[in-house]
Amino acid sequence: MGILCVFAQNNPVWDDTKSKHWLDEFTEVSVPASIDSTQQKAMLYASTAAIPQPLIVSLHTWSGTYAQKDPLCKEILARNWNYIHPDFKGANNHPEAMGCPLVITAIEDAISYALAHTNANPKEVHIVGVSGGGYATLLAYMNIKYPVKSFSAWAPISDIEKWYWESVGRKQKYAADIEQALGGTFNAEAARERSPIWQQPLENLRANAILYIYEGVHDGYTGSVPITHSINMYNKLVADKKAPSEAVVTDEEIIELLATQYSVKVENYKPLFKRGVYLQKHYDNINLTIFEGGHEQLPQALALLPVETPYAYTGNVLLLGDSNAEKPEGWANQLIKLLPDAEVVNISKSGRTIGFDNLGRTELNALRNIDTYLNDAYVESNHKTYRAIVVCLGTNDAKKVFEGREEEVIANFDKLLTAIKKHKVYKKRKTQLIMVTPPPMRTYDMAEKYTGGNERLALLMPQLMRVATDKGFEVLDVFNSLQGVFDNYTEDGVHMQAEGQLMIANRIADLLRN
Repeated sequence: MGILCVFAQNNPVWDDTKSKHWLDEFTEVSVPASIDSTQQKAMLYASTAAIPQPLIVSLHTWSGTYAQKDPLCKEILARNWNYIHPDFKGANNHPEAMGCPLVITAIEDAISYALAHTNANPKEVHIVGVSGGGYATLLAYMNIKYPVKSFSAWAPISDIEKWYWESVGRKQKYAADIEQALGGTFNAEAARERSPIWQQPLENLRANAILYIYEGVHDGYTGSVPITHSINMYNKLVADKKAPSEAVVTDEEIIELLATQYSVKVENYKPLFKRGVYLQKHYDNINLTIFEGGHEQLPQALALLPVETPYAYTGNVLLLGDSNAEKPEGWANQLIKLLPDAEVVNISKSGRTIGFDNLGRTELNALRNIDTYLNDAYVESNHKTYRAIVVCLGTNDAKKVFEGREEEVIANFDKLLTAIKKHKVYKKRKTQLIMVTPPPMRTYDMAEKYTGGNERLALLMPQLMRVATDKGFEVLDVFNSLQGVFDNYTEDGVHMQAEGQLMIANRIADLLRN
């Protein structure tokens, strides 16, 4: 099992420390140090969910600090998860940073602070980082004492000694950073001490933790960290566990990836969203994925985490939606999986509108047929009222064919909600009513029938939410919360993939009350 390295040529695209703009929902906080009287700065988001949510510990890049803009922020808001972005001694160009034990203590302090100041589930703590943040993620995996559930290291540095010489060869600033962090001159032994690949994990605390290492196959050519840092780290960890030979990345596989930046094995693996996967290995809880990409973290990184949120709901729930709910991967089926003890009746239908005969079909008009829909639902519930009714319609009312009829949509929606409340499936003060806004649409490269749909939805949204509130419905606004991430989870611009639909399902599940 050889350890190889290559030389990269271009500056990385991820280590951008200039952008420090944060969304208003994120707050700057001071985290007390557990070993002295110092304070560590961090950016924090506390979930507004009723049920404890995961905690994401996002680690800044090599030259960054807590103030560095984090691309994961919009994903955090869409999911309504807890989040902290600690400083952990800032940029890696001074002795207190770059793998110093103080870095680990600072990350542990940040976790403690976030657990105390949010509704985080202490069993759902996940550390994520890219580039220098991936390096810090590996350091945390090897050293941190808190029982973190998962560690996701994207394009990480694993061997400071090797990266020093790689950076010297590429004439990049990181060699000088390493010298400064080591006291002013390079020292190979000190560099190894600060390298995850030369350390041993705390096995008693990592027994159930999952480590994911992700690396773009072109890194080292178009980025600053050769892919061998990820491969060698994975091989070291599985070798320590005495893994069988098939779990190890062979020299031949390494050479193939380095020489071709491709692999004929791509057909053997499920794509990582739209990226081909060239190599995937795992043993025990250690995972390695080499994908089509460079020095980067995919926008959907949080969708890959092994998050489980327990929802103890035992009532019966009626779902009224369109194709986003009817499709096998839609939010309705995702919700059914989240609520194993509930009785969920899904009467959603692809193409359904609030109040238009879509495609000339009267059966797709919810307002025209609402009594029939609800009568069938009443029979399916054994003639019981429902504990909760969830309505999510409006996507098809925003089609281009209905342009200019927005006032009709609002009037139809008012009548539809009134009809639901008059039916025997609903019982006053007993049935919880939830209106979920339609998700957004893509604003480019759309089928003609949906062109301009997102703009029409934007006009409708305040009025639809006002009507729902006036009718006593709780409103879940996924239209606005998904705007910043929708494109990452859709192929046709209208329907999200399963990972995106799961975000909606989780938000609905959090609202349901026994």
